[in-house]
Amino acid sequence: MQKRSDLSDFQKGMIIGFLAKGGSISETAEFVNCSRAAVVKVYRAWQNGTVQNQRRGKCGAPRAIDDRGERRLRRCVRADRRATVEQLTTKMNQGATKSVSQSTIQRTLLRLGLRSRRLVRAPMLTAVHRRRRLEFARQYSSWTSTEWRQVAFSDESRFMLHRTDGRWRIRRETSERNHPATIAGTVQAGGGSIMVWGMFSWHSLGSLIIVEGTMDQYKYASVLADHVHPYMRIVFPQDDGIFQQDNARCHTAASVRAWFEEHQDEFTVLPWPANSPDLNPIEHLWDHLDRVVRAMDPQPRNLAQLATALESAWLNIPENTFRDLCDSLPARLAAVRSAKGIKFLQLKMSSGSFDFWQKSW
Repeated sequence: MQKRSDLSDFQKGMIIGFLAKGGSISETAEFVNCSRAAVVKVYRAWQNGTVQNQRRGKCGAPRAIDDRGERRLRRCVRADRRATVEQLTTKMNQGATKSVSQSTIQRTLLRLGLRSRRLVRAPMLTAVHRRRRLEFARQYSSWTSTEWRQVAFSDESRFMLHRTDGRWRIRRETSERNHPATIAGTVQAGGGSIMVWGMFSWHSLGSLIIVEGTMDQYKYASVLADHVHPYMRIVFPQDDGIFQQDNARCHTAASVRAWFEEHQDEFTVLPWPANSPDLNPIEHLWDHLDRVVRAMDPQPRNLAQLATALESAWLNIPENTFRDLCDSLPARLAAVRSAKGIKFLQLKMSSGSFDFWQKSW
């Protein structure tokens, strides 16, 4: 006997209307072309206020992993983030009355959003780092955007000529593995790199300096004398400027500390917690430069062209971009206080606005 299809909402309405007008069950079943039992069931459900859209609640075989099993699978993943599908399957089948396959575990993981992802790289935060980050956030909690506009932020960064960071994704068939369009060429040491130093404040961008080799205390002392000092005198003529730097060795050398002491009447140095690049807004300018350079067509072919491209991109940073970054400091410190200093913050830039999210370490 052929299986009947489910009654539509229109057919259920016809049954209810026909019977409500005094029609018989048999006449209604013949008119709607369904069984007498279906007519009785629909009419009783309507009288009890439990009419459903479908005659059958669910169809198909029940899932091999129910809600309880999904919760157990989540616990297994959180207990060992690096466990493979095979290892998770073994754990799920231990003590279970019904075993599940690796493909079932894989499908369930995808449905739960537990995809395999790359580790996010970030500075390691020790207990001392977390405490000092929290102390810094609390110490400057009363500072508004007005105070932070008196701070000049600085840092170094390194840019590679050729870089493949693994974030690119493509779609290809299995047979297209060696197709030229699906291959990212690599060269030893990224084809060379350039270190740059830069500074900026809410008022204006400072210089972008190409550093030959690696920054040391002697090169940094030259940068301070030739670029930091003139910038602070011009931008903050009232000697109320504040200079920010991290705790790199070249920044804390004895000769560098002596230079700052000689100029302490002209500007002050902001104490900065170690391993806190997320609090320095210049990190987002480095990301901006990298994206601009990677979008250039044609791409820089040598280090000289890369240096020119970086300098051009730096000079064309929109004013609202670095001003919004400076004004984001109160929100950054509030996020650190909320997280008790135990989380590493990231800032998403989109259309001139900034959104925080947090990652535990």
